[in-house]
Amino acid sequence: MAITHRFQDMTWPEVNEAVTRGVIPLLPVGTVEQHGHHLPVKIDNWTSTEICEEAAKRSNGRLSLMPSVSYGYTSHVMDFPGTVTIHHETFIRYVVDILKSLAYQGFKKIIMVNGHGSNINPLELAARRAMLESDAWVGIGGWWHFMAADPDFMSTWRESEFPGGCAHAGEAETSLALFFDPDMVYMDLAKDQITETNQRKSKYHWVDLWATGPVRMDGWTSTYTTDGTQGTPTLATADKGRRIFEESVNNIVEFGEEFAAREMCARVDHHVNPPTFSPPG
Repeated sequence: MAITHRFQDMTWPEVNEAVTRGVIPLLPVGTVEQHGHHLPVKIDNWTSTEICEEAAKRSNGRLSLMPSVSYGYTSHVMDFPGTVTIHHETFIRYVVDILKSLAYQGFKKIIMVNGHGSNINPLELAARRAMLESDAWVGIGGWWHFMAADPDFMSTWRESEFPGGCAHAGEAETSLALFFDPDMVYMDLAKDQITETNQRKSKYHWVDLWATGPVRMDGWTSTYTTDGTQGTPTLATADKGRRIFEESVNNIVEFGEEFAAREMCARVDHHVNPPTFSPPG
């Protein structure tokens, strides 16, 4: 029986077979938020879902594409129309329930691929909670994090300054959008804007998709960018988008195989007297 690469297209007997075969669910997570004047509000869902879809297709049955988590934690962007946010506690609980549901059905290894920077902290907490509250292991990374597996790759395509040129709606995200569908990108409206955060040239506080300074201060987006852009989208090209896409997809597929082959160590309770109730938290 051939199993589709899409989880939602399976029947429940096929789900059972997927568990037996060691298939790893691949969960794309995004949000709905502004991306300057030149990109649609769907960009974070668009990038994570397209990348995960292709990774599942290329994985030879190892990865199964889950329906995406389409809304995320975006409260700091609510000054810009079109943004939809989920309270961080609601978001964490929702994702934990998805992960624990998969674990309950027998999937003991799960990968989440994120498309929205501010989802990272709540998703890390969700993944950790799911692992502590079930017997599953959950890997989490942004699509840009998977690209960082090869430290030399960025120099093959990036022209914008670091940090700041790829913070938000900049060179990287705009390139992906141009690769996916150039008709959805208004390059005539793209405006390069290194944010106030990065203009200060502080050695403590700065942001980019691939790194942040040692000090974090993530306040209202409207306080450090006039139109929502944080980077240099005018340097974007469809060819850069293709290369970014290929690197992310290939690395997710490669990690899926590594993850599947990895034997996880068993939990060991070192108390002399076994605890009499479940741990707090």
